[in-house]
Amino acid sequence: MRSEALGLLVGATLAIVATSGPVSAQQLDRSVSDDGLGLQASAAGGVSGTMVTAFAGTGIALPDADVAAESAAEVWALWALEPKTAPLGRESIIGADNRVLIRNTRQFPYRAMVLITFESSRCTGWMIGADTVATAGHCVHSGGSSGRWYQRSTYRIYPGRNGNASPYGSCTAKRLYSVNGWTRNGADDFDYGAIKLNCTVGNTVGWLGFFWQTATLTGLPTIISGYPGDKPLTQWRSTDKVRVTQQRRVFYRNDTVGGMSGSAVYYNRSGCGNCAMAIHAYGVYGSPPFSNNNHGTRITKAVYDNLVTWRNAP
Repeated sequence: MRSEALGLLVGATLAIVATSGPVSAQQLDRSVSDDGLGLQASAAGGVSGTMVTAFAGTGIALPDADVAAESAAEVWALWALEPKTAPLGRESIIGADNRVLIRNTRQFPYRAMVLITFESSRCTGWMIGADTVATAGHCVHSGGSSGRWYQRSTYRIYPGRNGNASPYGSCTAKRLYSVNGWTRNGADDFDYGAIKLNCTVGNTVGWLGFFWQTATLTGLPTIISGYPGDKPLTQWRSTDKVRVTQQRRVFYRNDTVGGMSGSAVYYNRSGCGNCAMAIHAYGVYGSPPFSNNNHGTRITKAVYDNLVTWRNAP
């Protein structure tokens, strides 16, 4: 396991792959900080950080989303995709399986959760703006200096997917994002990224809020809604609470299975609505707290800034 100190040293810059045209060397190594620089925490010791509030959307379909009917062969091809799992522990059921099927994915916030398909794999993500999805880093790049960006042209994003039905159609990707702590070093506490879409379906389905605070998150409720590999193309929700808070990780016992990587770890937060504190990515492995909890990348001030930068990008 990489130390926290090493993670802070190696993850300090933002990695971007633009897939709609040539990318300069400067763009590939932008000096967008991932080490806590930028807006300061509150005067009260950082207990109250900064948040982007949730937006429930209009529920009205937009013409720039692809809502074409799928053939049986196309549905089968989606079903057959392999759930993408993290390089370390597979996402885990801890004790009794407490996942609950989301039967109506047209409701908010479930319509803002997305099924991500690419190459031979599938992941989960969540809308953070009109045309931007947050997800795990390993859902856009395989991690480390010997890794690679996945093929942008293979991506399809399905908000609120429900079995054979895609009530809000699907969108393609025009840009993938992550940070150098993941793309160069494969550090699990930098395992996050985003996808810029070729549509503005977020105006229809809405998006989740997200927040950061320097105070502990331990004890806060946790909800994870995503697309597990053992129940293909359907959305499932699990609930728990934050068990352990680290500087760049959040630990919980929400039941998850491969394919749910990239899900929001969220709860209904006063003033923010359905608001995420972390991005889920890992199951149990190693020693405590890793051996008895699932975990994800905590939304720190720096992660928050990157998500906002990606959301605001054209």
